[in-house]
Amino acid sequence: PESRKLFVKLLLHLADISNSMKPFRICRIWASQILEEFFLQGDAERRLGVPVQALNDRDKVNRHISQVGFIEFLVSPLVFAVIKLLPPTESHGEQMIQNLKTWHASWLTDTKPPPSDAEKKALAERVAKLEARFVDLTR
Repeated sequence: PESRKLFVKLLLHLADISNSMKPFRICRIWASQILEEFFLQGDAERRLGVPVQALNDRDKVNRHISQVGFIEFLVSPLVFAVIKLLPPTESHGEQMIQNLKTWHASWLTDTKPPPSDAEKKALAERVAKLEARFVDLTR
């Protein structure tokens, strides 16, 4: 009974962050909608004269990097744990990694001014590390 409740909570949380595991065209739309909600909150904070939270500042947030970080720090740890428990969910992890790589590629092409070589290298290493963790998990 208690483990069933925990499992249901796990699946509910996974569903809540599932946009990163959907085909990229859907992932991108959801990310845009969520970021716009954050930015509206930041706009309200600015109007009220209170400090604008880091993820809520439309003038400072790089949308691509925010999604890489979201996948890296929030989504992937849960997805990797779920894959260990439920191996048939591996395809969701594959899509998440593909989306991560797409966000990375779009960051490289869309960011103005272009990222420095050091920034490119650092992000490429983060993406490669996460992909390697997925590959190790699914062997």
